[in-house]
Amino acid sequence: MNKHIHFIGILGSGISGVANLASEVGYKVTGCDMEAASAYTTTGEKVFLGHDTKHIKDADLVVVSPAVLYQNFDNPEIAEARRRKILITWQEFLGRTLLKQKKVICIAGTHGKSTTTAMAGQLLEALKFDPLVVVGALIPEWKSNVRFGKGEFAVIEADEFNDNFLNYSPEIVILNNVEFDHPDYFKNEQEVFASFKKFIESLSGDAILITNSNSFGISKLLGLIDRKINVIDIKDLDVDLKLKIPGRHNIENAKGVYALGLYLGIKSSDIKHVISGFSGIGRRMELIASKKGIEVYDDYAHHPTAIAATIQAIRESHPKARIWAIDEPHGFARTKALLNKYRGVFEKADRVIIGPIFVARDRETFGMSPRAVAEASGYPKAIGVDSYDAIEKILSKEIRQGDVILVMGAGKSYLWTRKIAKLIK
Repeated sequence: MNKHIHFIGILGSGISGVANLASEVGYKVTGCDMEAASAYTTTGEKVFLGHDTKHIKDADLVVVSPAVLYQNFDNPEIAEARRRKILITWQEFLGRTLLKQKKVICIAGTHGKSTTTAMAGQLLEALKFDPLVVVGALIPEWKSNVRFGKGEFAVIEADEFNDNFLNYSPEIVILNNVEFDHPDYFKNEQEVFASFKKFIESLSGDAILITNSNSFGISKLLGLIDRKINVIDIKDLDVDLKLKIPGRHNIENAKGVYALGLYLGIKSSDIKHVISGFSGIGRRMELIASKKGIEVYDDYAHHPTAIAATIQAIRESHPKARIWAIDEPHGFARTKALLNKYRGVFEKADRVIIGPIFVARDRETFGMSPRAVAEASGYPKAIGVDSYDAIEKILSKEIRQGDVILVMGAGKSYLWTRKIAKLIK
């Protein structure tokens, strides 16, 4: 198997891991990206900066990130790969190639997918299932966002954007929640629910759905399902789970993994033991620095619901601290679509700074700005600034011993966190 596969957008959170797996199973892997580095690992193979048709001259297959498809319509590599009919998304490649002969467990939902996937993957790893795992975040114990396993199970973080999760044919799904997101793909909430309905109805084998019907979105979705599936409802699950990672939302994530373990025949005591040792993943309330009595955390939260849950978790673990919430809104169209959901999300923080909006797949600003987000939040202490330098200027003057600085976003905010850590001297 010496086929040459070229990955466009190889530094992305999901595609980077799939490129790693492709290299692991014997493909020749190259890739390209517009960035020289990201928060995620790469294959260690040849990675080109920028896009050029020369990169795919000898490629047998070109695998692309959907984000690149939506962002860069004039990409010459994509145009050439389409002409040669060798272009697929990384989710299609994963489903068609790497998941063959695997029993697939998908972790889906608007929030909590990465943490739940990592927790489930580590449970199966600890109990000698030797799973293949694909996560959209770095797992410290693996030093990667994937795990290459030869066992019968694959644990996959399954994203709804671009209907990506329809590529996997799972036998088991853990569904955390359903909420409107990705307005650059879904026109409205109805389209979101239609996509999730199609996904759940794609369940194969015993068609196991592990979820919590107490969630409004889940309850609504279950009412739309037309075929027979076997639901394991965790709403009445009476189990005391102790976690290293804070947050009520993480208890809910862990309950889904606990139910999965029971279904797979793992003893309750073994499941609890593994879950209690789970120490989290990269960019999910990740402690970046602790100096001079000041802590700096990095988090991937970029949907208002996730932002509120993350701040709440930090407040629970630091009840007396002065908490700075520094938010990087993600995308202009997305920010506009979710603007009314920002109301009240920062109420558990003491100081709030809304930084520059990350340019995602947008070609216009739709009138959005950091100040617009600050105003929409209704929080009197929230301010919007147009540059990272402005954030740094405020923090340099005002941070003090006992402060907790929580930086949230899915774009460049992980770099902000590292710079803020250097301010503490």
